Amino acid sequence: MNIAITAVTPESVTLNGQELARSYAESILLPLMVASQGQNHSGIIKVAEAFDTAGLALEAVPEASRIYRSHTITKQAERERLLAEARANAERCREPSRREIAEYHAEKERRAREIREHGARLRAARGR
Repeated sequence: MNIAITAVTPESVTLNGQELARSYAESILLPLMVASQGQNHSGIIKVAEAFDTAGLALEAVPEASRIYRSHTITKQAERERLLAEARANAERCREPSRREIAEYHAEKERRAREIREHGARLRAARGR
């Protein structure tokens, strides 16, 4: 089902090439189109998405609005999950730069030097 909604104004809307009153499209056609889909949620989502994208109200069919909003929230959550997963994989596969490696080795050497100096102080304090 292709729904082409163009030329949306406060008074009228062009739906599939036919100019209609906006109130008629929102209060009569939307419920009819949703009802024609029955329990087909993907069809209801397509109808609601076409109307919502065009800026028309979905208030005439609260069930379609609920299904569509739920779908968009789920889609957004999935998109965010995939993005977070991609970031985590990129970080996991990232190779450190020469500077990061040098800083790591310098820090490791500094800690080892502190441990050696501490041991030397302890041995000196004991008289060994």
